[in-house]
Amino acid sequence: MLSLTLKEGQSINIGSDVKVMFAGAEGGHIKVLIDAPKCIQIVREQKDDTYIPHSKISDDAKAKIGRIYKEERQLNKHKELIKKKKKELELQH
Repeated sequence: MLSLTLKEGQSINIGSDVKVMFAGAEGGHIKVLIDAPKCIQIVREQKDDTYIPHSKISDDAKAKIGRIYKEERQLNKHKELIKKKKKELELQH
């Protein structure tokens, strides 16, 4: 996917038939003007979730995430051992 930054009044061409112009922004909404032949169907897509691009994760952040996952796995193992011991104690009584 190509990502472009446009200033108000600037436009991009898609092929030789379609021109998209950034006409401005206001209150969190942008205004786009599209000049295209009538045979090209243009439909606005509404999505419930908002796409937020992720910046590259640093090596330090990756290491921290790895430690958190490791700790979480260890914690889950301990929880399973505790459940197992409780069952053993219940069976003994």
